Amino acid sequence: MNPAQVKTEVFVLPPAVFCEKEGSISNSGRWIQWRYRGPKPLGDCIPDGDISLELWKKVRDLYKKDGGAFPDPILNLNEKDIADNTKSFPHQFDAHKVAKLMNGYFVTDKVIGDKTYKAGTQVPSFAFLQDDGSTASGNWLHCGAYTEAGNLMARRGKEQTEMQANIGLYPNWAFCWPVNRRIIYNRASCDQQGQPYAPHKAVIKWDGSKWVGDVPDGGWPPSERHPFIMTAEGYGRLFGPGLADGPFPEHYEALECPFEEHLFSSQLHNPAALVFAGEEEKRAVCDPRYPFVGTSYRVTEHWQSGVMTRWTPWLLECMPQNIAEIDPELGQLRGINSGDKVIVENMRGAIECVAIVTPRLQPMISQGQKLHMVGVLWHFGWVHPKDGGDSANLLTPSVGDPNTNIPETKTFMVNIRKA
Repeated sequence: MNPAQVKTEVFVLPPAVFCEKEGSISNSGRWIQWRYRGPKPLGDCIPDGDISLELWKKVRDLYKKDGGAFPDPILNLNEKDIADNTKSFPHQFDAHKVAKLMNGYFVTDKVIGDKTYKAGTQVPSFAFLQDDGSTASGNWLHCGAYTEAGNLMARRGKEQTEMQANIGLYPNWAFCWPVNRRIIYNRASCDQQGQPYAPHKAVIKWDGSKWVGDVPDGGWPPSERHPFIMTAEGYGRLFGPGLADGPFPEHYEALECPFEEHLFSSQLHNPAALVFAGEEEKRAVCDPRYPFVGTSYRVTEHWQSGVMTRWTPWLLECMPQNIAEIDPELGQLRGINSGDKVIVENMRGAIECVAIVTPRLQPMISQGQKLHMVGVLWHFGWVHPKDGGDSANLLTPSVGDPNTNIPETKTFMVNIRKA
């Protein structure tokens, strides 16, 4: 891109990578796990917390000098709540202090039930958050992760009850939002008497007076309320009201696909999809120039776009170049053998790869036609050591789902040929 043409100025900041800084990470199972710093950041790199801290200081100074819209959160943020000023830049940002803010604390003395919580005390659980200004929390879901008991995200306890061990709950390993509940909507695993449908792998069960196992999704007796407590009716839903493309789920073909017609609908593509400018002209639908289904994926040797792992010699030796993985029948059809240089291309661009012909991929029969797949990696491209190849994302369409705008980068049409 030419910055003069797109009228955009880009600042490249030098953040430390994940293993060079302390803080929490979250996974798709809702576990928040604390990690400690390993090696020191190289060169001029610093943790992004310190980068954000310095940016805030500069913005605050501008607000003090020139004013600005909604100044209160900028001017009234207390630096001591997020930084350790006994240290010098760039080591002032304090991940522990920020984690405590995310958890929440009592702003004033507060009596809840028969207990008084003093101002400054960490809130023990989101159930204790108040709507009268007596508590503050950065994120109610994280409330309970850093309490007066300490940093629960840093726990590494392996102890389990026999029931918990059957499914590997590990309730004392890290923290799982909300309230350390490991399986969300877990009461749906039980009948109306609170007995598990699958006793040999029970998540929770009612022992007559209380729930045992996981933290229940609502602690009342099983007969008092249905399991799905976040819906008004208490039941799971087969449809989603408020979606941009209708309340009922529907299958649509991808923006690019090998079919002219939908087998089950008059609508081939999602009519509400987010399609960026120019994609309408680029898409290939049942186009003989691009007869193969392309997809992109990762390999274990590389991480994300590869900007870290492709500079690690032993990982680069294991996987030095972008590949095009195809099935043996497609290899024979195009005269391609493993190790050949190939071009994978469509209307958006072209990338050069090394072919891997493997029976791991097999053609599929759909709507009476045989479909072959071409798999490429998205770890390569941009700056890379040696001749790694271009990014697979040069081939992917700019289209997103209509509700969350998640990009449709795993399905596109391509051609493959020997270089």
